[in-house]
Amino acid sequence: MKKANLKTTAIPKLFLSYFLPSLIAMLALSTYSTIDGIFVGKKLGENALAAIGIAWPIFPILIAFELLFSVGAAAMASYFLGRGKAFRARIVFSSVFYFALSTSIIGGIALYFYSDSIALLLGSSETLLPLVRQYTEVIYLGAFIIVLHPMLDIFAINDKQPVLAMVAMIVGSVANIVFNYFFLFVFELGIASSALATLLGHGIGMCILLQHFLRKKGDLYLIRAFDIYALLGATKNGIPQSSSEISVSLMMLIFNHTIEGISGDRGLAIYSVLMYVGIIPFTILLSMAQGVQPIASFNYGAKLMERVRGIFNFGLVFSFLGGISLYLLSFICAPFLVMWFLPDDIVLRDMNLVEETQNAMKLYFLGYILLGVNIVSAIFFQSIQRTLSSFIITFAYTLFFALCFVMILPKIYGFNGVILSYPLGILCATFVAFGIVVYESRCGILKKN
Repeated sequence: MKKANLKTTAIPKLFLSYFLPSLIAMLALSTYSTIDGIFVGKKLGENALAAIGIAWPIFPILIAFELLFSVGAAAMASYFLGRGKAFRARIVFSSVFYFALSTSIIGGIALYFYSDSIALLLGSSETLLPLVRQYTEVIYLGAFIIVLHPMLDIFAINDKQPVLAMVAMIVGSVANIVFNYFFLFVFELGIASSALATLLGHGIGMCILLQHFLRKKGDLYLIRAFDIYALLGATKNGIPQSSSEISVSLMMLIFNHTIEGISGDRGLAIYSVLMYVGIIPFTILLSMAQGVQPIASFNYGAKLMERVRGIFNFGLVFSFLGGISLYLLSFICAPFLVMWFLPDDIVLRDMNLVEETQNAMKLYFLGYILLGVNIVSAIFFQSIQRTLSSFIITFAYTLFFALCFVMILPKIYGFNGVILSYPLGILCATFVAFGIVVYESRCGILKKN
């Protein structure tokens, strides 16, 4: 791929050159969890689907650990590349990679020995506990793969290799589909084999990306260096996006417990379907933000602030229009999307479950209309090292307002109150993001001199 000139190429063209490969790569990444849900739901039934839905918060926690270092480090590396300091960028990359590899191996082993306690903490009932444990134990032992794969993907994008990142994700995703089919439907190995298929898919994608850095084919590659200050700097800059994943995990944990108290395992099955279908629009919106990040970081390092403001404005408009389109599409396709995840005989056994899931989806997905505006704003400010502004926006749209609503609305509206808490939380968070953008435009980093 011919490397784009981040200083001179027109912003719409430059954005699309990052957004489209990132979109394909992220959609491929999203299929890991989605495919698990489809195959497990079809083969093993709604209890197994509810079990992996309960286990879902584990993935945001692992991703949060990865983002704590990778997003901040990638922005720093891109910043140094923009200033012509490639060696310093390699030090940042190497330090973060070595630390994430060692700590994720140790952490995964520790989690394995507490799998039962963690499953109960996540909201598992005694009925679902064996299924949750079987699935999560495999994930814990391969946690380092789940951490390193998206980390290397982010660095490949910032090394001006979005197509390589896309190819790695697609190959890994296809492998995950193949492994899931054979493990579940041909060999009938049970719910743990779906987790194993996920790890194998991620592992293949990770190896494709790793060879790029080991063979020194770009500006970024691994060197024998470790700088604690580079690690700390990356951590500070990565706090907003890491806190985003932790907040998502905490919100899901609270939603799981609240739904369990109101609707039991049936409600958890409905919520699991919402989570799995919701991966797709969330991934598309996140890809829009990732199309903004490397362009903003590089031009910020090059002190081209007019282009920094230009890519931010473009990203806001693009994500808002995208959010509207995604909601309309999900509203129309809800009947088809729900049936992907439920057993074929569910209509005969429990037609109400299908209808209730469709209605819940139409309410819950209202949040995606404005979600992209919040994600783009948070990642943009993180990419230009405005950590506090990014953190406030992130905390607002991922946890704070949704948590406030979920403490009140279920007492009045029951299960629907839980579902409505999410879109109402996003709406309130958007006002916070707007306020920060106004402040930064008048007094902060976006102010025109």
